[in-house]
Amino acid sequence: MRIVPLLLSVAVTLTTAAGCADSEPEIGRPVDRLAEARAALPESIRQSGVLIGGTDPTFEPMTFMQGPTFAGLDVGLGEAIAQRLGLRVEWRNVGFGDLLDQVETHKIDFSMSSMFDRAERQKKADFVNYLNAGTSIVVAKGVGDIGGMPGLCGRKVAAQPETVFVEMAEAQKKACGAKKLTVVLSDTPSAFVRDGKAQAALNDFPIAALDVEKMPALELSGPQIEAIPYGIGIAKDRKELATAVQTALYALINDGSYDELLAKWKVKEGALRTGAINGGA
Repeated sequence: MRIVPLLLSVAVTLTTAAGCADSEPEIGRPVDRLAEARAALPESIRQSGVLIGGTDPTFEPMTFMQGPTFAGLDVGLGEAIAQRLGLRVEWRNVGFGDLLDQVETHKIDFSMSSMFDRAERQKKADFVNYLNAGTSIVVAKGVGDIGGMPGLCGRKVAAQPETVFVEMAEAQKKACGAKKLTVVLSDTPSAFVRDGKAQAALNDFPIAALDVEKMPALELSGPQIEAIPYGIGIAKDRKELATAVQTALYALINDGSYDELLAKWKVKEGALRTGAINGGA
């Protein structure tokens, strides 16, 4: 009379054991973070297969035009990130001062234009950090080291409109007192120094270094000033997209593609390994 319960007990035991055996390989299976990132992308982006990227292509070697084609480190890295996510980039030429407004209103999916990740900018967007860059001072050949920002006092200083360099120059201007500092705005600040329209220019190190290479009448004055990370700007209400971009950047760092791109554009000294979000100040 106890045969049937006993058989049921054995059957349950075997079924349970089989279930455990089937699930064991799952425990050691590596997690595909890129697959997770792709699955978490906004539906509109996954459906279109396209990321709309905004850049101001006036920052060679970071982002510039080669004929009708966008080129530079920012462009190459942005496209490599998109590729890891199974997407392609459609680039739009956007003025630097308009980039974050367009990110915030979803007119573009991300901005990538040598933009420093600063606390004030984090109010409008989240930034995936991808390169460390300091500020460089460009002067006429033979001037030498003027002593950093205080050395700008008494000089006419060129800076690109709506960039942090205008803020830096204006802050130094207040500290100069009677030794007047004059700020002049130009989309090509180094050329203003070359042409005698300014006595110094402020710019990102990669851009300033290339300017000096292309314009023999110029030189860099002293070491870089306050290195800060560049960030890929993404709307604050699109956290999944920011995380996906960060995950793809990690993949590029891990497989060596990131270092290859930095070497190609001669900015290896700015390499970052963290890929932090909002790691600037």
